[in-house]
Amino acid sequence: MKIKILILAILPLLLVGCDIFDEGDTRKTYDGPPVLGFFPLQQEAPLAAGVATVEVQLIGEQRGQALPVNFEVDGGSTAQAGVHYNVATASPVSIEAGTSTVNVVIQLIGGSLEAGQEVRLTLTLLGGDGVEASPNLASSNIFIRG
Repeated sequence: MKIKILILAILPLLLVGCDIFDEGDTRKTYDGPPVLGFFPLQQEAPLAAGVATVEVQLIGEQRGQALPVNFEVDGGSTAQAGVHYNVATASPVSIEAGTSTVNVVIQLIGGSLEAGQEVRLTLTLLGGDGVEASPNLASSNIFIRG
């Protein structure tokens, strides 16, 4: 009987303890310095799609004014500008006040690859006004497939 009473007394404590432990996971707050990142970091884009889109994200508190963000095409890309793609969104892009994202649009040039061929386009974030690119989120690879 004493064991049953002890179990009944301890069981609620275990349940409350688990709930408090999980609280940090449900809030999903970020309290570090603001950083920039690409999403997705890697994607496949068939030429037939016509476009590929990469999102630039502000990770941190939204701003009261627009945030210009610079990016560039990495020199190690195997895709060639004007042959396989055109960057439709010029650098710098602007994350508008009160928002956290902006899209970079890449136009894919149809007929530039044979079926089964693939080239890689790598975009690199350079940062914005006082906000650096997160090192692990600063590059996005787009694999363009024929």
